[in-house]
Amino acid sequence: MRWFLAGLGVGTVVGMVVAPKSGEETREELMEGAQEQLRQVRNAVEPYVEGARRKVEPALQRVQERIEPVVEEGREKLDAASQQVSRAVENVSSGGLLAILNEWPHEKLIKIPGIGPILATKIIQNRPYKSEDDLINSKELPPSAIANLRKSA
Repeated sequence: MRWFLAGLGVGTVVGMVVAPKSGEETREELMEGAQEQLRQVRNAVEPYVEGARRKVEPALQRVQERIEPVVEEGREKLDAASQQVSRAVENVSSGGLLAILNEWPHEKLIKIPGIGPILATKIIQNRPYKSEDDLINSKELPPSAIANLRKSA
């Protein structure tokens, strides 16, 4: 066992004397070498990347110029559809009264009890109604006629 321990000690001393650098110095040297290789690769690749960028950017610009009008048209259509949905929701939420006021023809309006040809004409002349309040504020119809319209909705 003594010889083993003696050999271990001698090996350690010889390793320390013969080793050119410490582990920390070796790691630093390897890291610097890797960073230098990375810089060289970047320098070699950069002209190709820049050339590709110069070729691709005009094409991307043309695509963007073509897409923008389509996107704008889509936005406009979406806004219009949103407004239609809002109106439909309002019609439904008011029990369909706005649909009657804004869409029913004269012949159908006069079939509602209390709505004769004159009131039906007044309803049609004041279209469109955005809300039930528009009808009430117009003061074109008596409260009894408005009540009959609500019942029909």
